[in-house]
Amino acid sequence: MQPAMRNRWYSGFLTLLLLCFTVPAFAQPTAPQASAPGSLPVLADGASLDELNDQLDLIRQRVTGSANDDVLSTLRQAALQVQKQADDLATARGVSIEHLNDQLKVIGPPQPDEAASLSAQRQTLTSQSNALAADERQLTTLSQSARDLATQIVNLRRSQFNSQISARSTSPLSPSFWSSLIRPTDDDLRRLTSLGQDVENASEAVLAPGARGYFIGALVLAVVIWVGGRRLLERLLAWSMIRFLPEGRLRRSALALAVGLATLLTISGATTVLRWGVTYNTELSANVLNLIDQLTTLVIFCAFIVGLGRALLMLRRPSWRLAEIPDEIATALGPFPKILALALMIIGTQERINSVIASSLALTVAVNGLTALAVCVISLWALVRYHRTRHQFELERLTGVAALVPFVLGMWILVILLSLISGYLTLAYFLTVKLLWMSVVATTAYLLTACFGDLCETLLSPKEPGGRALASALSLSPRHQAQAATLLAGVGRTLLLFTALLIAFMPSGSSPSEILQGLTLLDLGNKPLGGLKVVPGDILLAIGFLIGGLFGIRVLKGWLSERLLPETNMDAGMRASLVTLVGYLGYVLLAIVVMSTLSISLTNLTWVVSALSVGIGFGLQAIVQNFISGLILLTERPVKVGDWVSLAGVEGDIRRINVRATEIQMSDRSTVIVPNSQFITQNVRNVTMGNALGVVGVSLTLPLDTDVLKIRELLLTAFAEHEAILDTPAPSVSFKDLTANGLIISASGYVNSPRSVSGARSDLLFTILGRLREMGVALSAPQSMMLISQGQGAGAVIPDPV
Repeated sequence: MQPAMRNRWYSGFLTLLLLCFTVPAFAQPTAPQASAPGSLPVLADGASLDELNDQLDLIRQRVTGSANDDVLSTLRQAALQVQKQADDLATARGVSIEHLNDQLKVIGPPQPDEAASLSAQRQTLTSQSNALAADERQLTTLSQSARDLATQIVNLRRSQFNSQISARSTSPLSPSFWSSLIRPTDDDLRRLTSLGQDVENASEAVLAPGARGYFIGALVLAVVIWVGGRRLLERLLAWSMIRFLPEGRLRRSALALAVGLATLLTISGATTVLRWGVTYNTELSANVLNLIDQLTTLVIFCAFIVGLGRALLMLRRPSWRLAEIPDEIATALGPFPKILALALMIIGTQERINSVIASSLALTVAVNGLTALAVCVISLWALVRYHRTRHQFELERLTGVAALVPFVLGMWILVILLSLISGYLTLAYFLTVKLLWMSVVATTAYLLTACFGDLCETLLSPKEPGGRALASALSLSPRHQAQAATLLAGVGRTLLLFTALLIAFMPSGSSPSEILQGLTLLDLGNKPLGGLKVVPGDILLAIGFLIGGLFGIRVLKGWLSERLLPETNMDAGMRASLVTLVGYLGYVLLAIVVMSTLSISLTNLTWVVSALSVGIGFGLQAIVQNFISGLILLTERPVKVGDWVSLAGVEGDIRRINVRATEIQMSDRSTVIVPNSQFITQNVRNVTMGNALGVVGVSLTLPLDTDVLKIRELLLTAFAEHEAILDTPAPSVSFKDLTANGLIISASGYVNSPRSVSGARSDLLFTILGRLREMGVALSAPQSMMLISQGQGAGAVIPDPV
């Protein structure tokens, strides 16, 4: 047992030493590599029909239930490649057939007295067309077979994943879990010993006299790049930001992004130099090269974590920190990205070794559980440190989406811990990998969206020097320039967020290119409703699309109403109508997407439409009428949000136009719900449609002996002194009539809105009546009436009641 233990520790030490030799995936080794399991012959771009058939048969032979997920992923990519080339060949055959048919049309149908050469040419062209048509049919069948095979591989991968997730093993609380790590099986020890021997041979070859100098020089240069190069590059980038970028958010976001890239680039450069020093005039075994390739992804991922942590926290330049994180919390969380990267490097190395040697299932599951446990402990430690720092310095809680991050992270860690304790190690490992991957993607998306938005704002906004210079060069108006900046920033951020969501939620073992290639091959054809098969995964996906779509529509409507449309010259009513129409369109598209996810075709809903037509004829007629009327109001816009209307005794401001009814706010702040059809079928008085000004009128009945010139001067002075009365158009006073009751004089003035008429008229009446009293002028009283009753004497007077 002692030699086996010695070999195990020796192989582990040499493997950790080999970790220093890992490089990015684009560094090609000089030694030839052995073909990986599941690899296939490279298919040329112009492969023939027979070659495509042979490739597809080879793929079918490699697809087995014992193949791991990586092999199945490679085989699926190969099947999709066969499908693509078959489709391209079928398209080319179709073009050739059309060309031959055109030639046959030029020759025309057979004639009794035609030349023999013409008949021979027609026969040749017909034979070629028939052969190409047969090839086209075979290629179409081959393409469908390749597509079906890719679908079967996806289902096989899904079933394998479900079986692994649901498998239960020993918990980390059990001694058997740790015994699997400390005391591997004899088969695992034998494979570890073999790998250790390969690593030892690689080390001897690297340190041989012919290659030792190159390795030592490469090692020194790598250390210089890793340590000094990063600092020098960061200082150079900081100086460049201050020197060339204007002061503002762009400088901060660009520096944060540059810090992360500098960390990643220097580590990649150092490992590239090391790889050159190791592989120069040195032949490595297939296992060693495979281990290097496995560790490459781990090194880059850990470097990415450290770079993102430094870019997000910005401990050396707190004033340039992009996120609104207090200095105390940033300092408390500063060491955790490095701690997490170091833990992943140590435990992840053993994972890669297990992958290379094809270790037993017990050892693989135990190492995966150890990885999940380590990440959980580090994440929980960071959460406790965050809450303790916030309470110690009495810091306020984060606002917005950032406030949900600690809660979501805590709940996620709780689920992982429960899975570990209950023995579902594969499920815990899957959740841990998803947590790390989604955290990296979310942080990267935050930095990219912030930098892109700040770049658009700096280059295009009329408030920035760069935007003003661009406007001067291109003769752009500030309004159009602001619209372009807002629109470009919104579209760019949307595309970045969509890409981030696509990458964050992609299936395990898949790549972004595989997801995009699969989206282009989706079959959205019509399927009969009777043959509809809805699986739980489709239901969950449809629910996810529904929730995400509703949230996206809400964000889009908010962005339109608060960011883009205020930059235009549209009035408030037009903006509200446009936002409502966009919302309706978004809901319709979302419904189509959800039904397509559930494989529900619109043509299969004819029976639903038929059933609804009966109900529309009876109970739903009014609802449909109001809905159509609402669409007419939003498009034709006889009334819009903000108008003051009057109809059927209801008078007030339109606050909102909904699908079925319109909300009108009365003068007493109450709201009246009016069906939309009334605006179409009844007479509507729109006070603010053609005239935004209000008229304040005052009529006075004065005695016949009143000095009308003084009254005219009094009225003009009162109107001019009131703050709500506009100077243009100017107030006016007119002599309306001369009656037996007295003189009728009318005065009018304009206010900025009909809604201000009532208050302004009340103030003016108070002022005018007060000044008339001061002048000793009384309003004309109604005349008394003389009524002579037959039962009374002449001269009896009955006063007319006032």
